[in-house]
Amino acid sequence: MANRRGIPIAVLLVLLLTAPARGQGKPSLSHAEVAPFVGTWLFTMTEPEAFKGTEQTVRIWENNGVVGGSVQIGKFPASDATGIFHDGDMLVLTISHAAQPGIRENGAPIWAVISLTRDGDSMKTAQMLERSQTIKRGVATKQPD
Repeated sequence: MANRRGIPIAVLLVLLLTAPARGQGKPSLSHAEVAPFVGTWLFTMTEPEAFKGTEQTVRIWENNGVVGGSVQIGKFPASDATGIFHDGDMLVLTISHAAQPGIRENGAPIWAVISLTRDGDSMKTAQMLERSQTIKRGVATKQPD
């Protein structure tokens, strides 16, 4: 079962490493590509067991044709996405070591690849974090504006 889930993430990583960067401050995503994702989404994590029930907030916005995004884990400050990509029905956020503030684990900066997929009125996430051997998963509901 783990191998089946790992294959899409491996393909995603290849895509991200070979695709031209389209991140904060770059108006290269169309309104149609990001419109289903725009808003504030409150995720309840479902996997792995250690993260079950924890919450994360993902915000996606578009301002004058420029797409931005951030991820906030619990009560920590939100980290701005350093890359935003669209592939089929998936929006992918990347957070690099250069993110301000970045994501840290045991005091060291880590990178994250966060896929977002709409599922009716909800959204699903699969997250790969540096130094982690598991994929974190969750489901979100859109918060009122």
